[in-house]
Amino acid sequence: MASSITSMMGHQVLLPAAAAILSSWSSPRYFLNDESDGNFRSFFGGTSSAFTSASSTTSTSTLCEGATPPPPPLLLLPNKPSPLPRPPHGNIFAPPLPETILRRKMTAVGRFSLKSETEHNRSIPTFFLALSGEKNYNTQLDSSANTNPSSRHLASKLATGMHTSMHKSASCSSSSSSLRSNQNNIFTVSDFEDAWLSQDMPLRHPRFHSTVCPQQHYFEEKHHILPSSSSSSSAASSSEGKQHDKDVPSEDPILQIKAELHNHASETMHYSIYRHDLRNRLEHMLTSPMNVSEKLWEVQISNGRLGSSGAISRAKVDVILKKMNQSSSSSSDKSVVGDDLDDAQMESTNKSSSSSGVWWNTNTHRANRDEKNTIPMESVLLFRSHHALADGASIMAALSDLCDEAEEIRAEIQLKLNNWKQRGKGQTKSFFRRLLSRILRLLKICAWITFGTLHALLYQGYLQITTPRNPFDAVRRDAERKGLTLHGRSISWCDAAPLDEVKQIAKVISNAKGMEITVNDLFVSCVTSAVTRQLIEHEEFMSPMDAHKRRFAVPSINVVVPVHLRGGVLLPGESVGNNIGAFVTRCPGEMNHDAVGGGIDPCPTERLVKVHRSLLYSKRSPAPFVSHYIAKFCSTYLPDGVTQRIFQCANANAAVVVSNTRGYDKKMHIKGMTVESAAGFLPLPPGIPIGVVVQSYAGVVSLSVTAEKWAVPDADKFLRWVLDEYQRLHEATARVQG
Repeated sequence: MASSITSMMGHQVLLPAAAAILSSWSSPRYFLNDESDGNFRSFFGGTSSAFTSASSTTSTSTLCEGATPPPPPLLLLPNKPSPLPRPPHGNIFAPPLPETILRRKMTAVGRFSLKSETEHNRSIPTFFLALSGEKNYNTQLDSSANTNPSSRHLASKLATGMHTSMHKSASCSSSSSSLRSNQNNIFTVSDFEDAWLSQDMPLRHPRFHSTVCPQQHYFEEKHHILPSSSSSSSAASSSEGKQHDKDVPSEDPILQIKAELHNHASETMHYSIYRHDLRNRLEHMLTSPMNVSEKLWEVQISNGRLGSSGAISRAKVDVILKKMNQSSSSSSDKSVVGDDLDDAQMESTNKSSSSSGVWWNTNTHRANRDEKNTIPMESVLLFRSHHALADGASIMAALSDLCDEAEEIRAEIQLKLNNWKQRGKGQTKSFFRRLLSRILRLLKICAWITFGTLHALLYQGYLQITTPRNPFDAVRRDAERKGLTLHGRSISWCDAAPLDEVKQIAKVISNAKGMEITVNDLFVSCVTSAVTRQLIEHEEFMSPMDAHKRRFAVPSINVVVPVHLRGGVLLPGESVGNNIGAFVTRCPGEMNHDAVGGGIDPCPTERLVKVHRSLLYSKRSPAPFVSHYIAKFCSTYLPDGVTQRIFQCANANAAVVVSNTRGYDKKMHIKGMTVESAAGFLPLPPGIPIGVVVQSYAGVVSLSVTAEKWAVPDADKFLRWVLDEYQRLHEATARVQG
């Protein structure tokens, strides 16, 4: 596109001269290490100089010489990052810009994830997004016009003064229109890169373009060193009407992050066998290592027939096809007259529309006629990222900035934040009452931290002492005797139920029992029931070599519940990070009788009540914060081997980890294509054989399971057990209402 624009504008480019310039250009590389807080400092405005000549150093920063010393002028690091660099003056043959590498301190939890992972338990969250529908080209044109003034000028020229040349190449436009219609319902790597850059993802979340240094203490970010002319032009294109700080000289160069998306995004073959191929790809991405010195995340994009991969459930596929048939039938009724037009009439229509300033009617008509015969397609975006980059909930929240509804989501978060800040301000209180309330609140916080932390540590020790072994340890030993593989993952996912239905079940049982049961409580209860049934099934297939058959099912199991310390959202202006903690609680396992009385099977509501009571206090305690800061301490001061051992013992021999993720309540779109479904998969911590993710998106609750193959041979059956328990709760609710 750049070359075509250059030729259109009438520029002459000499390739030999450009090659000579490219070969003679030198790119010095410097490393700026900030040892204090890892933040990139401004060189003006009262702070100490962080980047000076090669002979000067400060107590907070060290400059490592690369090829040559830095130039005498000071290098400016702006307070607000600038947009991605473009070739100067639109010339793609211009010499490359010099680069520098900046180092930022890693988060303690990020270092902890690098230290605690093992060869068979990689700390790599994985998830996929499944898209369908058609891309919105008007949105793409507007976004490109907003980010590039030359594109805006070019778009205005195309819309007003190029009708004659376009009509002279009618055949070329027709072929390009048909090509665009063929590409309109698939999502490609170029579409991903365009969406990534148009939504300013490198500026909002620069850590996505970082790597980990060999010492695993810093993030390294590549930046371009832009001259003053490029900086002024790029600043004008990024935000019109905005001005730089008055204290900053305009002639100084600035740094702009270097986004190398070709290292992260790739296109692969689509999945041919329903669910099986996608399952194998997920298993590979969960278990294969990632070189964090090269990249911290990657996405694989594939396109195929709608519903062929299993990423979108068959029920959703039926709904999509029904809507497509309805829209096509309504559009066909409106276009009967247009289909009867012959070529002469089409040409006359072209001429009349050209005189009125609209030249795309013919191509649009042909494209609409071709769209009737298009095959419904789906696009699957398979992501994985190392936990050193961020936790899974933060990654999912950050990717909402990639969607077309990003501004709406940020506005809703800001509104809720403002409402939370304004609570209680309307009440008129005297000065002494306000002072007294603040003192009481401070005392409550101190008591909550002190006694809550003490209770959390004592309860953790109690669980560790009273659970000397994992209930799946005997299953593992039996698998070793049988010669079964001890590595690999068993994976499955499904849509469980509408979110409103789940909330209604929790509400009815809460009213009947006099407590506040949540969606997370309900599905933790269902998961513990499925774990118990899995242990009972292992008893039935136990090795006949054992003289005495041992019971695997236990009356109680320990469950790990991760907690996002920010509620699963990113605050306005906040980038991705590792804001996660966890707690361990004891939940009921095998229940041999109905606690209500008289039944053969355990009562599902009684299990739910016990699970709710177990989770309630832990959720209200500072246990997630305690675990977060213990992880920070271990990653900072303890060796890797000790950290791994502590991490494995901290789960108190838990049998399962259950994570709850809340998504957007409406369907989101990326460049006009609808995100039909999303599913995340937990990286199994060392010592825990089963991981379940409960997530809600667009009013639907979905489940995913990641488990050791020796512990859960059939993940589909495991999810059926979870849904069976949910159905029993649904029936119990119907009896209560009846």
